[in-house]
Amino acid sequence: MIDKFNIRVYGIWIKNNKILISNENIDGFQMTKLPGGGLEFGEGSRDCLKREFKEELDVEIEVLELIHTTDQFIQSTFRKNEQVVAMHYKVASNDAIENYKSVHSTKMGNNNKHQFSWKVLDSLVIDQFTFDMDKMALKKLLNTMG
Repeated sequence: MIDKFNIRVYGIWIKNNKILISNENIDGFQMTKLPGGGLEFGEGSRDCLKREFKEELDVEIEVLELIHTTDQFIQSTFRKNEQVVAMHYKVASNDAIENYKSVHSTKMGNNNKHQFSWKVLDSLVIDQFTFDMDKMALKKLLNTMG
């Protein structure tokens, strides 16, 4: 039974016509997604995104504009009693990424291994994303870019 919301906030960072993606592995579950994570109680969505980029990449970002918010039901992949609501923002930074790999523990006690990389943003790379919410946000962004 779904009895909780899980609010997720993700950043779309485009630099030199490439997008930053995160290949992650949580205890054997591999996924390709956008950088970001879960909103914590008492935190706004923009502050969440700034915190996530600082924790995962040690960069300061500027949150530019909201690109997409999920408008359909999405059940959490990891917790079957949760409905996911995701917000995708366009972000920018002048900081250089020093380390494209990181490992963080999750609230479920698992290890989350990140491998970040830059990819050309096109329909082929969008198809590589694991979650439909990321695909929807990126397709919407591509449509606005013309």
